[in-house]
Amino acid sequence: MIRFAALAFALALLPVVPARAEEAAAMHTYKSFDGTPIAYQEVGTGPLVVLLHGFTGNADLNFFQPGIAQKIAAAGYHVVAPDLRGHGASPYAAPPEDWPTDAVARDQIALVAHLKEDPYATVGYSMGSISALRWHLLARNTGRMALGGIGDSGADEFNRDRNTAFRAAIRAAMAGEDTPGARSMLARARATGGTLDGYLGALSARTYTSADLLATFQVPTLILTGDQDLDNGSGPGLAALIPGAAYRQLTGTHLTAVLDPELPRAIIAFLDEGRPAD
Repeated sequence: MIRFAALAFALALLPVVPARAEEAAAMHTYKSFDGTPIAYQEVGTGPLVVLLHGFTGNADLNFFQPGIAQKIAAAGYHVVAPDLRGHGASPYAAPPEDWPTDAVARDQIALVAHLKEDPYATVGYSMGSISALRWHLLARNTGRMALGGIGDSGADEFNRDRNTAFRAAIRAAMAGEDTPGARSMLARARATGGTLDGYLGALSARTYTSADLLATFQVPTLILTGDQDLDNGSGPGLAALIPGAAYRQLTGTHLTAVLDPELPRAIIAFLDEGRPAD
């Protein structure tokens, strides 16, 4: 548990890189499948690329502050990045047991219905990658997937160790305990606008996509993990489970690989590979 609490706390301390004024994204909301309002940021024009952030984060922290969203938009893409249910500007107050099954994936189905455009590509990181896999399983409507911070433990439907550790840290914070895990979760909520209730709910609704289901995917996929990132298993191992998937190694841990300049470069190169010539 201490290991995972330390990870969350370290992420809360990652440097903030403000976007330049001309790169500022517009903020919108839409009503999801059950009427829940979900916030999203939007920037750029071109083929639609949806960005899904990690657990206890938000779109701004994961994709805009490091400049990833702006770089993808500058490369000629229409970037849409939601704050996932229970995170950031998309609060959801239902108790964990009342979260709809596959809620986050279904939110993205509602998002593209709202946008009236299927995504050219989906880009996820950590929990966002787990959610991207579920979304593709349910809808099969994205043209490409670039998934960061995720390995083959994301295909193990029985492995709950990481979720259990996060859940213990959140409950410690709710109980007012002064532990590293509790402090990290409170820091994350303050930094991102999220809530402890939302984090618990998101964990309760998290579903992994098993290897037999991944084997049915027929979509170009790129897996990216840091050279020191084994938090969600093996990146090459996950790539081996998805037909035709490629793997790209980044520099850093599960947290710091987000700041590797090679991350947006690799994503943009992958997006450009499948884009028809004008």
